[in-house]
Amino acid sequence: MPAPTVLYRFGDFELQPGQRLLLRHGQPLTLTARAFGVLVALVERAGQLVSKDELMQLVWAGLVVEENNIAVHVAQLRKLLGAPAISTIAGCGYRFALEVSRGAAQPAVAGRESGESDEPPGNLPARAPALIGRAAELAELGALLDAHPLVTVCGGPGVGKTHLAMAAATRRRARHRDGSWWIDLAPLTDGAQIAPLIAGTLGLKPVAGEDTLAALVRRLKPRSLLLVLDNADHLAPEVARLAGALVQATPRVSVLVTSQVPLRDPAHRLLRLGPLGLPPEGASIDEAARCDAVQLLAERAAGAGSPLAGDARSIDAATDICRRLDGNALAIELAAARLPALGLAALAERLQQRLGLLAPLPQVPASRQNALAAALDWSHGLLSPAEQQVFRRLGVFPGAFELDRAALCLADDDLPAPRVIETLLDLADRSLLSVDRASAPRYRLPESIRLYALDKLQASGEAAAVRAAFARGMCAVFDEAYEDHWRSNPQGAPGAWRDRWAPELDDLRAALDEATANDPDRAVALYGSASPLWGALLLHAEARERGEALVGRLSGGLPVRVLARFWEGVARAHSTEYPQRCRAAAELAAQRYAELGDARGEYLAWAEFALNWRLDHPEARRALARAKAIEDPRWPAPVLVHGRTTEAVLDFTGGDAERAREALLSLALLCERDGYLEGTLRTGANLVDIDRHTGRSADAIRRGEALLPRLPPGRASANEFTLFANLVGALLDQGEVVRARAVVGECARRLRRLPEDSCMWSMLDLFGVLHALSGRTDAAARLAGASAHNYRERGRLVRQPNEEADRARLAGLLARHPDAAELAAWQAEGELLSIAEACELAFEAGG
Repeated sequence: MPAPTVLYRFGDFELQPGQRLLLRHGQPLTLTARAFGVLVALVERAGQLVSKDELMQLVWAGLVVEENNIAVHVAQLRKLLGAPAISTIAGCGYRFALEVSRGAAQPAVAGRESGESDEPPGNLPARAPALIGRAAELAELGALLDAHPLVTVCGGPGVGKTHLAMAAATRRRARHRDGSWWIDLAPLTDGAQIAPLIAGTLGLKPVAGEDTLAALVRRLKPRSLLLVLDNADHLAPEVARLAGALVQATPRVSVLVTSQVPLRDPAHRLLRLGPLGLPPEGASIDEAARCDAVQLLAERAAGAGSPLAGDARSIDAATDICRRLDGNALAIELAAARLPALGLAALAERLQQRLGLLAPLPQVPASRQNALAAALDWSHGLLSPAEQQVFRRLGVFPGAFELDRAALCLADDDLPAPRVIETLLDLADRSLLSVDRASAPRYRLPESIRLYALDKLQASGEAAAVRAAFARGMCAVFDEAYEDHWRSNPQGAPGAWRDRWAPELDDLRAALDEATANDPDRAVALYGSASPLWGALLLHAEARERGEALVGRLSGGLPVRVLARFWEGVARAHSTEYPQRCRAAAELAAQRYAELGDARGEYLAWAEFALNWRLDHPEARRALARAKAIEDPRWPAPVLVHGRTTEAVLDFTGGDAERAREALLSLALLCERDGYLEGTLRTGANLVDIDRHTGRSADAIRRGEALLPRLPPGRASANEFTLFANLVGALLDQGEVVRARAVVGECARRLRRLPEDSCMWSMLDLFGVLHALSGRTDAAARLAGASAHNYRERGRLVRQPNEEADRARLAGLLARHPDAAELAAWQAEGELLSIAEACELAFEAGG
């Protein structure tokens, strides 16, 4: 039976020279090979003076090196073990000052015989750190290891590759007769050192004259064991060759690798490790508390002496922190360590400075295990100069991007677009870019990595040029989006235009901010080209604010087309909400488009001008006549809807409801032909309104109920709200109060997050009628007051026919209240409600 190998214990540490391991509380620590050699030499002679010459002979035998190398490694050891661990004897050498006990370690592979112990051999800690979450990933990794001899866990910095590999190895160690062995490759600088390190860890002595890898393969052929090669990023090609050779030549050796870069070996199988699970939008407090990321934060916070409260406010704050940290395990653990000093609220406020915040105290040296910036430094250092250049430039993208659009923004004469795309794919391969493959692949830098990239960009001296190029590129992107918007259902599915371009919103905002500050002409152009997206996402308020900020910065040198689109965007931002401002901007847009000879643009602008009279008016009719004179019936539905809907509105408010109805029925067929669902909903809602006014309430109800199942899930729009509201009006006309309440409830569930400027204010009287019929006179009176206030504020002194009828009906119902003073007080309270408060009160009519 072979002699046991020797181990040494001192303080919280355990040193296993034969296995080249230093453990603290059972956890392996990272040391360079030379520092490890210095430590072994000192510990084996604990309490004795070890001269510098002796250390040089023991650690650097046969090499000529500078004497100060010893001091460097001693300093590293003092940081790890504590300064008192090693004493300096001035002019003589060093002495290991801690009390050391000597014991026996588990025999290594080379000398183990079956049946010697119930515990399998290996160097894994007896108790691995608890793995929070990752149940699915752990099961998947286990299945891969069952089926394949070589598996890599691949993921970005700090995502938790090492913890997952440790958990998997610990779970499987009983399956391998000759143990599970952990080898940290981080200290190595040369691929030639890998095989000797593995052999030394396993206790396999070198054979003179024999290649180390060949000897390792020969010695491991009869063995059954698992090798875990941790931190293989910087030596991936060499690790791939060695691991491939091992698994090809040995029948029962499995190799598990952790790396940011996949191995290039045919036998290799890959597990991509993403961020910890985050709760979906709208998740309950219980669901949020159970998600992996929040559980990790809670567990580490409790360990730091600052347990999370279980109330909704605390869970919401914890969820927000985990989201902003992208579910990154290392970042969450480091954030939890700051909670005792800061608390949730202060921690959240400081996350923008997370690279400095998520680090150890000054007296503790930073490492990839305890500092986010150090982990990112390691990853950044592995990149080529070209990869570093593209990586730092990507910091200007706060949102997700497609490859060709990123290349449009980042390429220059020295870095052409094809090279940018190739490099982006390399960065994704290195796990620095996250990939969303839900539809067309989109890429993004997780926020912590993006902030790091921005620091690098600022230090590079090219930040201003890159930001300007980003704004220029996004302008070209949205020129394409603008033209795409007016095509006939270009993507082949209802709502596809919005789905395609909505993910560009964060990058659009960043580019607009940059251009507004430094290149107003570019900002004006970008704002105009992006105008369809503001409307599609119901961001009218933001569009109004951004547009008005640019009005005062219009220069005389702007191209006419840029000015035309800009004023078109301003008009659409104010449409229906602030009709006077809309008309003024629409007229300017129409004049510019006429100068260009752009019939489509002029048609759309005059239609917008006419629609925003909101009733039949001579000026509206003149504008509509201009639009009709240049209308081309071959235009697709997204264009024609604007002019023909306006025509129907003017006919309806002018008293010719039947003509309006016929026009809308024809328009509905056009929208169905082109697959334009938004137009179908808008036209259908208007038809319900007209049927209601002309006494066809039963037809209105049938039409509205038939459209409800066609509403796209998870996506609100002003057209949907108008449809719901008009259907409620028709139901009340028929006395179907119970069904009306149910429709309001469904409307509230779908559209409660609808922006305030979505014409909801024009339906407040209608909801007031439902409240009054349900016995809530106080709510009805408050909505009457809120309605009056909103019509005045928006310059709408005349109501459309059904709006006027609903107002009269509500007034009649309120007049039955016996206390006029109380009624007046409620209405005065309603006048003071914000539109958001009024809408919440309106939705209460649905229970």
